[in-house]
Amino acid sequence: MRHLLAILAIFGSITAYAQQHKDPVDLIEERYQRCIAQGSNMYSCATVYYQAIDSALSATIQHLYGHLNASSVNKLQLDQIAWEEKKEAYFKKIDERVEKLHKSTMQGLDDDMISTDNKAAFLKERLLELYRDYPLG
Repeated sequence: MRHLLAILAIFGSITAYAQQHKDPVDLIEERYQRCIAQGSNMYSCATVYYQAIDSALSATIQHLYGHLNASSVNKLQLDQIAWEEKKEAYFKKIDERVEKLHKSTMQGLDDDMISTDNKAAFLKERLLELYRDYPLG
């Protein structure tokens, strides 16, 4: 429930931020860095960060589908299919690595936190690619 509330708070802030023509990704990053800097519940910080980036990515894709011309929508669909395949392969590789690390490291959430952070970074890179490759303004 706290995660959901944090995500809703982030999106409320993103809307306000976007209205001021500032980058919502920067806001998500700033909140994540502040959370991590507290030095506790870092896995929770990474999870909220991942969910915020994932939601921003989904919202951006839906926005693009509604605002691009037919040719650009077709290109986006093909790009998304290719990206989803890369994402699945990358996430599988990360999950396998974490599974191996769990066998040799102390129990805890450090490996999971790093894995979640890496997955979020992968999503963030796609989000930035979409901003670059499909400008709407």
